[in-house]
Amino acid sequence: MKFATICSGSSGNCTYIEGGHTSILVDAGCSNRHLSASLAEYGKSPQDISALLISHEHSDHISGITRFARRFGIPVYASARTWENLPCRDDFFPEDRHIFEYGMSIGDIDIDFFRLSHDAVQPVGFVFACSDTRVAIATDTGVVTPSMARAVRNADGLVLEANHDVSMLMSGKYSYALKQRVRGEQGHLSNQQAGLALRELAGENTRSVILAHLSEQNNLPQLALSQVRALVGDSKIHITVAPRCNAHPLIEL
Repeated sequence: MKFATICSGSSGNCTYIEGGHTSILVDAGCSNRHLSASLAEYGKSPQDISALLISHEHSDHISGITRFARRFGIPVYASARTWENLPCRDDFFPEDRHIFEYGMSIGDIDIDFFRLSHDAVQPVGFVFACSDTRVAIATDTGVVTPSMARAVRNADGLVLEANHDVSMLMSGKYSYALKQRVRGEQGHLSNQQAGLALRELAGENTRSVILAHLSEQNNLPQLALSQVRALVGDSKIHITVAPRCNAHPLIEL
C-alpha cells in the first residue's frame, strides 16, 4: 500500500491512499489545481481516483469536494448523518450520495471505520487494508476513543493528529473559548496526546507515521516531531510531519 497527505491543517485536509490498482482520497479541502498537481507527483491523475470519502462536514475537509467530484465523476461517500449536514449536500443528486457501510470494499481496498470525538455530527476515522497491509487515518479528535484504539492498533501506516503544543496554545492569541474548544474532548489531540497515543497504538507491524493537522498558530513541525518522538522512545518507526499546503512524499509499505 501507499499513502500520503496532500494538504493538512486548518486551511485544508486531504489524504491519498493506494492499494493494488485502487486509489482513494479522504476529504478534499483544497482546490482542483492543487489536487491534480499533487496526484501528478504520485504518477496519478484525477481519473485514477475510485472514490472520495468524507470524514466529517467541517469546511477544511470538504471545500473542494463538489468541483472535484463533479468534474471528474468521482463517487463520494459519507455517513448518513454527515450527508444530512453537508453544506454541499444539494450539489449531489440523492442517488449520488453514497453511504458508508461497515466491511465495505472499493476496488482492491477493504475499508473500516471508527468513531472519533470531535464537534461534528458523526466524525469518523478510517482503516484501509490491502494484501495484509493496513493504513489508518485518525485526525480531528480530542481523545483516543475506544473504537479508535481497537481499529488503529498495530497498523502498518498511520496518519495521526498532532494539532497543538499546549504551551503555545495557552499563551497564544486564541480567545479563551476557542482554547477550551481545541483542548476539549471534542477538539484536537496535542503533541503530548499524540505521542502517548502512538506509544500505545504502535505495534511490531507499524512502520510509518505522518503527524497531521498541525495548527499554524499553536504548533511547529520540529516541535511536534521532537515531542512525539520523546514520548514514543527508541523506536524503528519512521515519523514525519505533514506539510500544511504541499503534498507529503508518497510512502510505500
